[in-house]
Formats: sequence, structure tokens, C-alpha cells
Amino acid sequence: MVRVINLTLPIYFGVRKKYMLGLNWYGTAHYRARNKVKQDFHKMIDKNLSEDYKLKSPIKTSYRLYYKNKLSDAGNIVSVIDKFLLDALQETGIIVNDNVQHYIESTWEVIEQDRINPRIEVEIIGGSFE
Repeated sequence: MVRVINLTLPIYFGVRKKYMLGLNWYGTAHYRARNKVKQDFHKMIDKNLSEDYKLKSPIKTSYRLYYKNKLSDAGNIVSVIDKFLLDALQETGIIVNDNVQHYIESTWEVIEQDRINPRIEVEIIGGSFE
């Protein structure tokens, strides 16, 4: 049986200061700042999902990006959001693991510019695909 979870996530995140979650930020941020943003991101995921959302392997993700700035690098954004999301799902027990035995596919597409509500919509699919 296939099960689907749909989430809308911010691409700018932080408590005191908002960061665009992307590899440019991730590669230059102080490790404490990165860890704090990752912890807060995990709390946000945990608040929105409960263990009732458990997904069986294998899992797939599909991302739809609504960017704020037309110079945004979609691959940089999706890669960090994907990492933070999968770690949060594993930490909360919604997925067993995010290694290659369990996480088999990810796709993303750029939808359009949204200066007011930049975001990423994600569909997480788990279960048997046969």
C-alpha cells in the first residue's frame, strides 16, 4: 500500500534571523548556527507530523519550489531542505532510514516566483510501488 504525506515548508528559516536554506548558507554558516537552524527545522516538522504518519520503505520525494529571488539556485535549496527533512523524518520515526536501501528517488521542479510566500512543497511517498 502506498501512503503520501504532503507538506509546505519555508525556504527562509530561523528564529532570530532568517536564512535561505541552501548550500551557500550551509557552507559558510557557523556550525552552531547551522545546528540551531536544523534543530528548529526538526521541531517544525515534528509539530506538523505525528508517528501516525509512519511510512514504509521504499520512499520517494517530489519538491515544488516557489522562489523569492529569480537568482536563486534551486539545486542548492532543495539539497539542504531534503537533508534536513529526511533527518527529521528519521529522528521522529516516520521513516526507518534515509539510506539508499530506503530512499530511492527524489525529483524537483521550479514552479514560479512568489515574493510574498517563497516556499517548497514536498510530497513524500512511502510503501510498495509494484
